[in-house]
Amino acid sequence: MLESGQLVELTISDVAFGGDGVARMEDGQVVFVPYTAVGDHVRVQIVEAHRNFARGVVAELLEGGEGREEPLCPHYGLCGGCRYQHLTYEKEVATKAVQLQALLRRVGGFDELPPLAAIIPSATPYGYRNKLRVEPLGPGDPKAQDPHVSYGYCQLDNKTFFELDTCPLAAPALNEFLPKAQRTPWAKKNARRPKPYPMTLRQVSDGSTHLYFGHAPSTIPWLIETLLGREVRVPLGVFWQVNSAVAEILVGTVRDWFAEAPSETLVDAYSGVGTFSLALAEHAKRCVLIETSRDSLKAAEHNHLQWGTPNFECLCGKAGSMLQRTLPKCRSNDTTVLLDPTRSGCEPKVIDAIMRHRPEQILYVSCNASTLARDLKRFCADQVYAIRRIALFDMFPRTAHFETAVQLTRVRSET
Repeated sequence: MLESGQLVELTISDVAFGGDGVARMEDGQVVFVPYTAVGDHVRVQIVEAHRNFARGVVAELLEGGEGREEPLCPHYGLCGGCRYQHLTYEKEVATKAVQLQALLRRVGGFDELPPLAAIIPSATPYGYRNKLRVEPLGPGDPKAQDPHVSYGYCQLDNKTFFELDTCPLAAPALNEFLPKAQRTPWAKKNARRPKPYPMTLRQVSDGSTHLYFGHAPSTIPWLIETLLGREVRVPLGVFWQVNSAVAEILVGTVRDWFAEAPSETLVDAYSGVGTFSLALAEHAKRCVLIETSRDSLKAAEHNHLQWGTPNFECLCGKAGSMLQRTLPKCRSNDTTVLLDPTRSGCEPKVIDAIMRHRPEQILYVSCNASTLARDLKRFCADQVYAIRRIALFDMFPRTAHFETAVQLTRVRSET
């Protein structure tokens, strides 16, 4: 068994979801090593040892595997954000596709899976983010004549922060805006707070930039974004996809899936500002939007009115509770439920409501393949639902994350 501090030579055979390279000792013990590639032969120092697995860091790269390249960012390896800058982008996307299928088999328990219907890379692996959130690096000074607080990202230890001057993932306009934003009157006011708020920068579709500290004030006018060539209003502080180009393809793909198998009723259980339901509503006779954020739901109502959705209803509340109230009023064999939850996946009440009423179709969009696999296991238990299509969208290049869309259809009984 390995011990902390020990040096060992290993060959990386896999890259696990999350970005760590995987090597296996002769006795079967698994060693996780970040910032490595399949085929790397490395000398590793063990930093954490357990009975069945260990974690290590690269002490020396003895021979590199295929698909390596030099990281672009000087903070790579220190910052807790990126995990794949040491790989070519082509290799990164291929790695994520393997990880998705492996998670669905291991966590979801699926022995047979349809081939990925699409693997969509980002148009560029850098400069794609339309939003940045940076944390204050120290306390403010209420008495300072010209107060200033630096901002930055969290390091790998999830405790320490470093000052950020530029982020290669951010849109160029946001990197240009970052130093200017720290000199605004609003920034100086924030710097006088004993505990300054985080700073968020956003770029909208017309290229303009905006900022806020802490929570976005509701008095700021809604931003104007575009989706599938049409205008969408988005409050400054609510969710909008960070990679607009990939988001367009994702929404268009889910819309096309629904158009091929439309339902009378579409229930959008995590509607946000209406991103998906706006695109899909033209293929349904009735649309029900569920959302916990009143600001998001207000914008969703406005957007559906502007897009001319003929018959829609907005419900403010938790998805599980609202689905328990809504699905009994729908014809199960002519209803589609659209799910786009947070990284934690669907809460149990959501799955319970769906499994009780069994709508004809589920369209599940996920930003966490692990919780997606967990939830799909529940939906497909006892062959209630079957996976019809899976597609991967690399919404977050250079990071460990990606977006997945899954189409589930209810299995018909032969009797």
